[in-house]
Amino acid sequence: MFTVNNRTLITWRAKMLNKKIILLSSFLPLLGCGGGSNNEVSIENLKEVPELNEMSMAMTPLKSVNATAFEQHLKNGMYLSSVQQDGILENTASDTGTPVPATTGSSNQQQGYSTTITQEEGVDEGDRIKYDGEFMYIANRNYYQRFRTQEAAPLAQTWLRILQRDTQGEVTELSTTVVNEDAYSINSLYLNNDKLAVLSDVYNSSISDDTVTPSVINSVLFPVGQQFNLSLLDVTDKVAPNIETSYTMDGSIIDSRRVDDVLYIVSSFSPFISELPYAETETEKLDNYKKIFLSNINNFLPKLFDGQGNSRNLVESENCFLPTETTNKDGFNGIVTLTTIDLTKPDSISSICINTEVSGLYATPTSVYLYGTDYQYQNNETIETSIIHKFSIAGQDINYVASGALDGRFNWQLSNLRFSEKGDDLRVVTTKGDPGIGYDHYLNVLSPVGNELTLVAQLPNDTFPEKIGKLNDAGIVQEDIKAVRFFEEKAFIVTFLNTDPLYVIDLSDNEQLKITGALEIPGYSSYLHPISDSLLVGIGQNVDPNRLFFTDDNVNNADEITPIIEGAKISLFDVSNMNDPIEIKSIVYENGYTPVEFDYHALTYLKTEDNTHRFGLPVERWLSKTVIDNATGQEYNTWTPDNSLQLIEVTGNDTDATLVEMGSVKLKKSTNASEGAYYSGWDDRAIFHGDDIYYLHGNSIWKSYWQTPELTAGPF
Repeated sequence: MFTVNNRTLITWRAKMLNKKIILLSSFLPLLGCGGGSNNEVSIENLKEVPELNEMSMAMTPLKSVNATAFEQHLKNGMYLSSVQQDGILENTASDTGTPVPATTGSSNQQQGYSTTITQEEGVDEGDRIKYDGEFMYIANRNYYQRFRTQEAAPLAQTWLRILQRDTQGEVTELSTTVVNEDAYSINSLYLNNDKLAVLSDVYNSSISDDTVTPSVINSVLFPVGQQFNLSLLDVTDKVAPNIETSYTMDGSIIDSRRVDDVLYIVSSFSPFISELPYAETETEKLDNYKKIFLSNINNFLPKLFDGQGNSRNLVESENCFLPTETTNKDGFNGIVTLTTIDLTKPDSISSICINTEVSGLYATPTSVYLYGTDYQYQNNETIETSIIHKFSIAGQDINYVASGALDGRFNWQLSNLRFSEKGDDLRVVTTKGDPGIGYDHYLNVLSPVGNELTLVAQLPNDTFPEKIGKLNDAGIVQEDIKAVRFFEEKAFIVTFLNTDPLYVIDLSDNEQLKITGALEIPGYSSYLHPISDSLLVGIGQNVDPNRLFFTDDNVNNADEITPIIEGAKISLFDVSNMNDPIEIKSIVYENGYTPVEFDYHALTYLKTEDNTHRFGLPVERWLSKTVIDNATGQEYNTWTPDNSLQLIEVTGNDTDATLVEMGSVKLKKSTNASEGAYYSGWDDRAIFHGDDIYYLHGNSIWKSYWQTPELTAGPF
């Protein structure tokens, strides 16, 4: 059975006081009972389950509905998930992952220190480290727990470290705080003056009950039995930060953003009845239907628990949206909730929800876009359709604007970077197909007309039919998209199979969307970082296009040709001439990878007063070492990790810029066995403050200097 905390058990197992439901006129046709809205129908006396449509992800605009309509739609979905074994929650993949997130910096660049890289100016993004120019706030990863004392911290706790940088650049730890004892790990931090918001993941379910619905067990987008925690800390006293407010909420975090004082959290939740089996016989189906519809709707809504254990609904039925074309025969058992909290008023928390599926978030200071992709499998063919829902935001006021559907998907990696708002227009890149049948990549421009995001321009088009991606000898595009970045009136798109075409697209006129230039170089960029209208930095992998290997399964299948990756790569491009982009210089770190390829928060960037652009690139490599067994004299190879922060400068101005390698910050090897465990570079971060460098690896900070990075102090 499901193992959850006591508060959740109370919620799920609350006794049903009423065994009859008053069905309004919209519900009567479903049961085939006829009559007016005042009729009372006994669920217990039903002889068969009403006819329902197969559960699927909606691709239409949304509508605000009353509590009765929402309840019916949600319960229909719960029933369908108990009988639709191959239904939406099993068939559907998404473009999330985590989505994660990038402007070139923030206003703090003017103050001489680096901050979290974000996608849009004025929209903060959560990260595991925040810095205000004096104090560092670090989310410890439990699996990197460094034993600074003889006793290890319990793995079921989330730790926050606060360090202070003095005027000489030295750092001192001021405090270590357990934020939430139930949380598994800290998801992200947000710093707003002297308020620190800590989002933590709470995994508190286990599945060992064979009777639980398969679609519930296999659900990725709507996990059951999961919770997350939001703790608001007053960090005025850095030695003893005070946890002012702690909310634990049902569901799983999709993504979050902060605009001014308001934090926006998008989460998914799947209601369930733990004893509900997958139904095969008509009797089992009817029994499931009765159990669901005799249950109080409050048992199926995500809950919010305060620090004292008091609970309420995270969202109310009357604050939810359904697809416009939904009928009383439709249903969906996943809830996506958009929650807002004013960080200056911790008690001010509110939510809206959508009774459909989304998997990602893109936000501007005035808009929130929720998006997802539906995958349908028909006749051995995958049909991909994506949906985008736009909401306007002003503080905690959220208003639905419009929705739009597009053919194709957004892909999984850094999908939010495929979106860009310009005025009322949304520019977004989609992908269809695969290497076998060929890819079709589109740059779409959508504009709200009524409650629909209407397609107003697209590339390729009749005037400019050139496809995004090179055509092979068979006339198809086998290159998938590796990176997308919008900057003012340009879009940069990187596709890749064996070489890296960098496309420059002119967005200045919707009537004249066109590819203006393309550049082919070895390897590819996974992340693109504009630093001016003329200069673009790309970070990814270097690949030798002449060195290929075949899989053992089918050496004659061109689809199975895979390039050999040579190492992490950073490139500087001159894009001042949109018709002729140029790679000025690249630096390759052989046999290494950088987490920036998957999470641009791992990149450190600072523009100095003399207009030099400084970058910090964490790189991880595995080095082979020959070891001799003293007893036998036999030689054997061992592999050891090598982690470093590579330092790179872009010097000169737009006309004579170049890429300069400044050295690297290397970690000192600890002689303490408790500190000798392998810590992946996946979560590495760094802070630049003037010429001082603070490199976070595992849960520890190493300090170095820009001019002499080989001089490393730490760990702290």
